[in-house]
Amino acid sequence: MAIEYDPLDPAQVDDHQSVLARLRREAPVSELKPGLFYLARYQDVMDVCRAPQTFRQGRHIPRHLDTRSADQLNLGETDPPEHVRVRKVLAALLTPAKVRAMEPLIRETCQTLVNRFADGGSADIIADLAAPMPVGVIGSLSGMPAEYHTRFTAYSEAFMLRTDADARKVEAANAVVAEFDAAAREVIRQRQRSMHRPDDVLTGLIESRDGDGKPLSEDKILTHMTKDVIVGGTETTKHLIGNLFFNLCATTGAYERVRADRSLVPVAIEEALRLDGPAQIMFRVPTVDVEIRGCPIPAGATLAVGYASANRDADVFEAPDVFSLERRDFNTKPHFGFGHGIHLCVGASLARLETACALNAVLDRAARMELVPGFRYRRVRFFVMRGPQSVDVRFEPIPR
Repeated sequence: MAIEYDPLDPAQVDDHQSVLARLRREAPVSELKPGLFYLARYQDVMDVCRAPQTFRQGRHIPRHLDTRSADQLNLGETDPPEHVRVRKVLAALLTPAKVRAMEPLIRETCQTLVNRFADGGSADIIADLAAPMPVGVIGSLSGMPAEYHTRFTAYSEAFMLRTDADARKVEAANAVVAEFDAAAREVIRQRQRSMHRPDDVLTGLIESRDGDGKPLSEDKILTHMTKDVIVGGTETTKHLIGNLFFNLCATTGAYERVRADRSLVPVAIEEALRLDGPAQIMFRVPTVDVEIRGCPIPAGATLAVGYASANRDADVFEAPDVFSLERRDFNTKPHFGFGHGIHLCVGASLARLETACALNAVLDRAARMELVPGFRYRRVRFFVMRGPQSVDVRFEPIPR
């Protein structure tokens, strides 16, 4: 009997782990609908991620809904050599040394946000910490003037609504995106005319040249600054922090254990990335006819790379559905919380640092923490992402 599952349907993605477990057991490579194949097992996902020449990058939204030009594709939707060219610009601003240099600002930002709610004994971790915290960090990196930073969250959330089933929501979201993009285009043009160019993403993109000396188009500069850096940099970190706190509070004793032993902070972060990674799925397109586990997949088909399923493969991870602070083998058994291979998230180290600073700031001010009675995890609507819309908690405050 065929297993019915649509990874593009937000309602099905909301609570899909039982279906993914069946796919891993019964149909690890399956054609869910004509031309759409899903990979459910860890090794198959890893093999595809390691073969970018055979499996080219797919788009983040269904083809029939996508009207964008090639210059409007996100970094994670492009292939070499264009992918390498833009990635080098972003990576140059996120070297280990530069990320470490950001730590004092990130720590101070987290402490300020936490101190605003810590004495009250309750909070929404998303609204009070995870959403506002990355904005200042990403704002300084992006090149957008400070007066636009307060609009980053609304812009990012609107961009994520572009595939919503409610046409009115999509129309309203598109208007928010268009208004911000128009302002960003003017910022780009002003920077291009300016002799003073700070060391940030916008300058790097403007000054980038290909082998023939050709600059990036305005559409590409806009896309990589706003969609990759602003949206990617705020949404991914927000979801990671939300999922981390949800799991710490939903797992008996986990929060208190991490508070007592801060060496477990990075362990908890990696486990949150594995169990509930921000990106649930990505897409690849085979350049030739291939066969995986005996299933023929034609060239040009869409291959859904199931990160969410692979991260819970029992052949790789013991007790895969459990949030465990005992897991220590992420170097030998890497998860797909930030992807893998040439499309590994370029801002992964920054997101980890931001999340560690956020968690430590809370641990300093809250002795015990739990989800409020009756709390229900409500996932954001974009089918690719997993992150809670809110994480409502109550806790025992620690005075400053």
